[in-house]
Amino acid sequence: MITGFPSPAQGYEDRSIDLNKVFIKHPSATFFMQIDSTCYVPMGIFNGDILIVDRAKKINANSLVVYESEGQFVLGRVFKIKGEAVITGAITHVIHTVK
Repeated sequence: MITGFPSPAQGYEDRSIDLNKVFIKHPSATFFMQIDSTCYVPMGIFNGDILIVDRAKKINANSLVVYESEGQFVLGRVFKIKGEAVITGAITHVIHTVK
């Protein structure tokens, strides 16, 4: 005799998601960076979030990037960068832990 309801996960046991395939387009040019600041909250990036940064991604004026300015790594949109800055790479994804 069978009782209860079937598991909603039934039939999905063999399917898995390869996060490298989903999130990383240029493996040799991609790195991870963890945020240790609360100043990016208006951008939706919180303290402790992990960024996936791609150095090979084509960058345009609206790209969200990591750049070096006065010896510090900073996040921002390309069109808002003032002064001399060296762009490290484009932020492709933000991994946020739900608390």
